[in-house]
Amino acid sequence: MQDKLRFIIILLLPILFLWAGSNFHRAKYANDPDYIYLVNAVAICDGKSVGHIDNPGTTIMQIEALTIAISHLISNPESESLVTQVLTDPDRFIEITRIVVLILNSLILGLLGWVAIRKTGSIWVALLLQAAVFITPNTLNHLWTKVSPEPILFLVTCLFVVTILSFNAEREKTKLKYVLYFALLSGAGLGTKATFLPLVIFPILVLPGLKRKLFYLGGTIISFVLFTIPAIPEYKNMYYWFRNLISHSGIYGQGDRGIIDTRIYLPNILAIITNNIVFSFTVGVSLILLIRQRFRRISKNATKKRDWNYQILLGLVASELFAILIVAKHYHANHYLIPVLLLTGITAFFTFKIILKEKRSNFLNKATYPALAIVLIVLLGWKQPAKMEYANYGYRITNEEIDSVNIVLNENYSDFQRIYYYPNSLNKYSALNFGDVYAKRKMLPYLKELYPHTYFYNFDNNQFTYWNAEITLEEIINFNSDSILLIGGPLDTNLLKPLEKRNIPLRKIHSGRIQAVYMLDTARYNTPLQNEKHQLLEIITCGAEVISSDNEFFLGSNGTKFKNAFAQSGEFSRTGDFSIQLNRNTEYAAEYIIDDLKAGDEYEIQVWRKGQNCSASLVVAALNTQLFYKAESDYLSSEGDWNLLRIKFKITPEMENEKLKVYLWNSNKEICWFDDLEIKRNSIK
Repeated sequence: MQDKLRFIIILLLPILFLWAGSNFHRAKYANDPDYIYLVNAVAICDGKSVGHIDNPGTTIMQIEALTIAISHLISNPESESLVTQVLTDPDRFIEITRIVVLILNSLILGLLGWVAIRKTGSIWVALLLQAAVFITPNTLNHLWTKVSPEPILFLVTCLFVVTILSFNAEREKTKLKYVLYFALLSGAGLGTKATFLPLVIFPILVLPGLKRKLFYLGGTIISFVLFTIPAIPEYKNMYYWFRNLISHSGIYGQGDRGIIDTRIYLPNILAIITNNIVFSFTVGVSLILLIRQRFRRISKNATKKRDWNYQILLGLVASELFAILIVAKHYHANHYLIPVLLLTGITAFFTFKIILKEKRSNFLNKATYPALAIVLIVLLGWKQPAKMEYANYGYRITNEEIDSVNIVLNENYSDFQRIYYYPNSLNKYSALNFGDVYAKRKMLPYLKELYPHTYFYNFDNNQFTYWNAEITLEEIINFNSDSILLIGGPLDTNLLKPLEKRNIPLRKIHSGRIQAVYMLDTARYNTPLQNEKHQLLEIITCGAEVISSDNEFFLGSNGTKFKNAFAQSGEFSRTGDFSIQLNRNTEYAAEYIIDDLKAGDEYEIQVWRKGQNCSASLVVAALNTQLFYKAESDYLSSEGDWNLLRIKFKITPEMENEKLKVYLWNSNKEICWFDDLEIKRNSIK
């Protein structure tokens, strides 16, 4: 009967966690982070490797891929392909994954409570460990609303705490099973997000014997590889990403070279402490206890007999302090601390376990853990609901505005061509585009097939794109109509003036909290031809038909030379009899040097490419790539199986007296063909 009552009690917080999380709203079409992991998960389902390796985040991608595959098998009323079904209704699959992960974490929270009872004999310790997961609203926000690494970090960290409890209760702490458990969890944690790294040092400090520590490190490496299998082709890029993250002082590996920026590092440490009072207090008390114990050993010349309570507490505090030190480098949100924040409960448990052992008071032994659990639950129950309700309200009204604006657009502007403000807007197309960028454009062919005539405008670089291919507003108008809507932004109406200076005059239709819709004001729009006169100065073409006598060059118009004639192929051609083939053995071809650059001249370079799902690029680069570099792999239009790649640019004063190299680049080494390369130089007046 007592066990049954305990079981019911430890289910209370997991049930609350599941109920609150499942009833919590999340913003629709939140491109970062939800769509990053969704599109990469779809890539896995499509048999591709992932493109996003920054976290690395592969564990959530794999869970989402499995969820998508099962959902597709269970419910597919239109008999669509998996990719089509997901990309047609992406937010539905994000919501399904969110609920699946929420259920998993609720079960893990229940398991944590049950193991805590079995290993400590105290229902109050179990409640203390469970309540500690509610420690910050930022943590709950990520656990309940995001399909991202953070919910998986919660799962792995809870299992880590379960393993610590089991290890502590084990008489034979030399058993190799704990080496295996910690290695598996450390590899899974690191494969989820690098913020798990501080917990990796815990087993190094706690596992007995050098051999077990080495086995643990080797096992962690193997485990990491297993949990990052979809990212194996990206290991080289992953290395450079984390190298830059460490060696540069700015966020995400940007900024000046250096480990830290001393101007913000200490203030960030202070911010971490003040933003996490319960966590900081627990770590502070534990640290004092460890320092006191160390001085006692020195003063009494004590033997080195291992005290496991102190040893485990040392591992916990070392992990927590290490986390503070590395997160302070780029601290701007609490979710970077989630793994160590979840150690607060078990750190408090071992801290007071040591204190109570020294005091030897029956009253304190009986009253301490109930008092700690009750105080923590009351404190969190007093502080967190209001904060979470405020966040929930924000998500709810965000979704209401998205839905209401979409209704108006579909009812009143269904015949208008839409351009989506990118990336800072909430809509399906911007979200999918954003996710595909972080999947290295692996889903781009599917997106262009499903959503043709989908355009975006990026305010920061003043660039219109047809998915990823650059295009001009004039071309959008010519291809479609002059009834144009800009959807999603700018929310700041002060940005309308610079847009007008860029010849994008807009008339407001709706401007709300998170949505804005504008109509292109055609009465005030001047076509570029009205403002500029284009004079064709030169045109160079290469159809891969003629090869130099030494068989080294393709010969274009006027005898111009393009390198790597050995890439000539008669298998396919758009015009004539030949094309240029790139494959796993030929990565570059058709190199041509442009010199005699004049400021103000405009170049338009285009080539036709054939190849299923091929991402080979047309590239234009200065010899000093920091001065100029453009690569285009997305096509602007199609003729049968041939897709047109194009790059347009103007020569700036800084580019004069430089040389530009034009070439074809097949970075993924999939077989493809190019034909009808054309280089135009125009004078603009």
